[in-house]
Amino acid sequence: MEKKLYKEQLAILKYINTYSKKLSSNGIRTDLVPFSDFVTWANCLGKEKIDNLQKKRKLSLNYLKILVLELLSIGQNYKFNIVGPSLKKINKLNVIYSYCEKKDFQNNFYYDKYFGLRSNEIKNTYWFLISLDNYVPKTKYKNLFILYRETKKFKFYFLIKNILRILKKKKSFYYLNNTYHLSKTYASFFFNTFEFKNFNLFLPFENRPNQNAIIEKTKLISGSNLVNAYYHRLPEPLQTEMIYKKNKINNLYVSSKVQKKIFLKYFNWPKNKLKVIESLRYKNLKLRKNIIYLPYEIDNIDFYLSNLKYLSKYNLEISKNFSISIHPLKQKSFKHLEFKKLFKKLKFQKNSKKNNRISIILGEAGSVASECLETYGKVYHITNQSYNIFSSNIWNNLQTTKIKEGIYLYKKKSAFKMLNIGSKKSSFETLL
Repeated sequence: MEKKLYKEQLAILKYINTYSKKLSSNGIRTDLVPFSDFVTWANCLGKEKIDNLQKKRKLSLNYLKILVLELLSIGQNYKFNIVGPSLKKINKLNVIYSYCEKKDFQNNFYYDKYFGLRSNEIKNTYWFLISLDNYVPKTKYKNLFILYRETKKFKFYFLIKNILRILKKKKSFYYLNNTYHLSKTYASFFFNTFEFKNFNLFLPFENRPNQNAIIEKTKLISGSNLVNAYYHRLPEPLQTEMIYKKNKINNLYVSSKVQKKIFLKYFNWPKNKLKVIESLRYKNLKLRKNIIYLPYEIDNIDFYLSNLKYLSKYNLEISKNFSISIHPLKQKSFKHLEFKKLFKKLKFQKNSKKNNRISIILGEAGSVASECLETYGKVYHITNQSYNIFSSNIWNNLQTTKIKEGIYLYKKKSAFKMLNIGSKKSSFETLL
């Protein structure tokens, strides 16, 4: 099983490298377009390309649907606004590009969960925030710029206007998508805010197009501006979105030696750019007992429920004591709520193989698999995609056991940490 899995994952990495080089040779900005944004945990063009590769097909109906949605969504981008203070005359600023929601704001500060930092803790530091829920607090903060969308109404004339503008300027359909248009919109506001300023940029980095657009503008403002990217997530099975795209990053900070090793060996990151630090985001990891983690996108409810029944029958006792964990952005999703309802109706067989702590992950492993491995040492995983599985040949500090097709057990087998948990001494000031 392991040799086959490793071979499949290497084939995916080879395809991504070959495809990205082909786009680059044709003058396409692979760091800014969704076609080369190979995120495996969301329903996007990059993931669909990998799925098509594995199923040996050139195209799929879902790929076409996403392509059309990417194009039409440009029509919702016509009304953005920004609120913020006047910039002080300081020789050198720190600028943090990050994201916010209503829950992140308190009476007198904003809490950045990625850096584990309050906005009132550091001097000479400004945040440029993308409001994910378009919430803007009534309180005026002295060091926060908040970019938000005033309305999501669709404007057909705006769509046509931008299609013509992009085609005239870029002469390529690769740029006719919401991902590129949003990234350029964010970057334009950012450039206008910090033009003529000298600053060090810090950002929680996942190699997303909007982040790469901000990096580009930072260097355009001044070549002496340093870009410090921080990979805030825990290790995941196949981090295809993190392939090096010749980003103009000075430092990429990661939170474990094993993560650095993977980025060097499989994702082509230059050694001189990678730095290992203690986590700024995680000061502790909670032992999560008897939890079933639902995937970000649920593609097949029956697959997950049938494999849970198998696991309960032969490997561990699953009962109603198991809680269902839904991603924060999917709390109102019909499919996720339907799954939770169906799970409660299931009748599981009792067996003697009890386990009062182990959890189960469905779909993409995400960071939570590493969290479970670091705290408990093992975790079950149910998935129908090979790129969602930890390969022991890549992550040689782990042991992967195939229970049956679609069910896997991961065990941590060495002292190599998945994460250097942050201490009292580890803080954003260590980067400064």
